[in-house]
Amino acid sequence: MAKIKLCGLTGVRDALYANEAVPDYVGFVFEKGRHFVSDQTAEEMRHVLDPHIPAAGVFVREDPRHIETLVKKGIIQIVQLHGGETESYIHALRSRIRCPVIRAVSVSSAADIGAVQNTEADFLLLDHGRGGTGIAFDWSLIPPIHKPWFMAGGIEEENIRQALSYGPYGVDISSGAETEGHKDLLKMKRLVRIVRQESEGL
Repeated sequence: MAKIKLCGLTGVRDALYANEAVPDYVGFVFEKGRHFVSDQTAEEMRHVLDPHIPAAGVFVREDPRHIETLVKKGIIQIVQLHGGETESYIHALRSRIRCPVIRAVSVSSAADIGAVQNTEADFLLLDHGRGGTGIAFDWSLIPPIHKPWFMAGGIEEENIRQALSYGPYGVDISSGAETEGHKDLLKMKRLVRIVRQESEGL
């Protein structure tokens, strides 16, 4: 069954919305930008978030000690790396933490994906650019992938079924679950429902 991750939660209201929509994962962005959250805000969201919904922390070349602290405090349960981190960085990070690691890949060619198939990370995440652009990459570039992977970038209600047809482990959606830059509860619910229905062949 395909999974759905709703990324870019920015406050307690978004976390409560996630409790109603019940995605498989949510994402807290610790990189400066529109969806940035502080450690304190992330902790507040984790406190109200359903304990059965894991939260991924999204980072760009972050100090591993900071990531380790967030994991040990239970604020995040997954680490998502978006800064082109090296395998040596991932190896060193994994010596500090005991949780899944997602390595994001900026896709401009099939070779970009092939180059990281043997990563030590647990999952790949295929995205457009550095992520958070709301723009889809060319999905026809996706080669056979032997590691579980997420599809991200420009996924919304209109194209989520097509995205799922490529067979990802999961889809990662941020702006596609928003209206005027804010998380939209009805969109979140509909996106989750579509993934569930497609996975069950309904």
